[in-house]
Amino acid sequence: MDKTRAFMRTLSAIVVLFFAIGLQGQEGLVQERYPNGKLRNTQYVEGDLVRFVTYYESGRVKEMGGFRDGLRDGAWKQYAENGTVLCEALFDNGKRQGNWIVRNTANATTGRLHFTDGTLAYAEQLNAEGELIAERTY
Repeated sequence: MDKTRAFMRTLSAIVVLFFAIGLQGQEGLVQERYPNGKLRNTQYVEGDLVRFVTYYESGRVKEMGGFRDGLRDGAWKQYAENGTVLCEALFDNGKRQGNWIVRNTANATTGRLHFTDGTLAYAEQLNAEGELIAERTY
C-alpha cells in the first residue's frame, strides 16, 4: 500500500511538472465561459503565435489552431463532440497547405485534400470502408 501511495505521489508530481513546463512561454489572453461555467474558448500567446481552443458546452474540445500576424498558421484540428478528429489541416501564413484529412464521427477517413501554395491540387473521396470512390487533380 505504501509503495502504491509513493508511486501515485511521484506520478502526480511528474504530471504537475510537465504541465508547468508546458505553460512556460505562454501568456493568457482571453477566456470566455458558457453559462454552466465551462470554457467556451481560450486564447493565449506562444512565442509569436496566438493559439486558441474552442469547446463544446460539454467541455470537450471543438477546434484548435493558431494565428501569426492575424493569419491562420500551423496545424488546425476540428473535433466532433465524441472526441473524434473531424479535420486535420495545415496553414502557412494564411494559405492552405499540405495534406488535409477529413473524417466522420465514426473516425472513418472520408476525404483527403492536398494543397500547394494555397491552391487545391488534389482531392480524394473515400467510402466507409476506406476505399477510394472518387479523385480529382486540379
